Amino acid sequence: MPKKSSTSTKPTPKQARAAGWKDPLQPQQPLVSGKWLLSALGTVLALSAVLAYATLCLLFYQGSWQLIFHPSRVVGTHPAVAYEEIRFNYTETGKAQLVGWWAPAEADAPYKSRTIVLLHDGRGSLADVSSRMEMLHALGVNVFAFDYRGFGQSTELHPSEMSLNQDADAAVAYLTGTRHLPARSIVLYGDGIGAVVAASTASRHPEMAGLILEDISPDALRILSQDARTKILPVRLLTSDRLDIASSLKTLRTPKLFLDHGNSPETVQAYEAADEPRKILELTGDQAANRSAFHAFLDQIAR
Repeated sequence: MPKKSSTSTKPTPKQARAAGWKDPLQPQQPLVSGKWLLSALGTVLALSAVLAYATLCLLFYQGSWQLIFHPSRVVGTHPAVAYEEIRFNYTETGKAQLVGWWAPAEADAPYKSRTIVLLHDGRGSLADVSSRMEMLHALGVNVFAFDYRGFGQSTELHPSEMSLNQDADAAVAYLTGTRHLPARSIVLYGDGIGAVVAASTASRHPEMAGLILEDISPDALRILSQDARTKILPVRLLTSDRLDIASSLKTLRTPKLFLDHGNSPETVQAYEAADEPRKILELTGDQAANRSAFHAFLDQIAR
């Protein structure tokens, strides 16, 4: 009889797996499902969106001051009255942080014992208030104006509501501590954002003689809301600036004169929120009438 072939039959894949044999060409792990891939992609996109939003918030936090304050380092115009350049608020290293102009009243001026501290708007520099200094000096009063840090020749700094308030306090300290002027002889005059700073300063120094507020600035959140980029940001959480003048005026008993440029909403609202004594003056083209109103206010607080 013929002999049977000794060649063994090749096992089937099922038999091979049963015997523990693994095909090296087959995947060692289960293939990733399409559902998992979509979930992973969604997670990556969501994380990217969160990081992009966080970056946008950080950029706004660092640069939002530029939407409120617009400083200039150029001081190209000077008042046409006799004045002295003043450097004050020195650091421990002997560096003056603030630069201002002191324009003394004439010897026979009617209000030579009064000093107006001019707090300019949060834009430009001292050069932009030289004409207002001339107008105030012509009333017969001492005038002191200065640049906040970050403005004009004052030391470099990104301005904020807090830094402006600190600088205003430093100006008061200079006049009362270095020039030995009585606090009750000082009148704070604020324009724009400077009006908000003046009211805040008066609330910390209620012994001030008077407060003049002109062209009051909107609050910081309203200023920031005018930029379309802030619509998607939690602006209230990303800035500490508020510029809320009403909170300073509602319990302030210092005599106040509001200068209105034709029913300005901010001026009217601030006047209505202010405590007595208060008076509102609508500025007109009649300069003689405007000066007369200023004289009347200075006469009132000189008593």
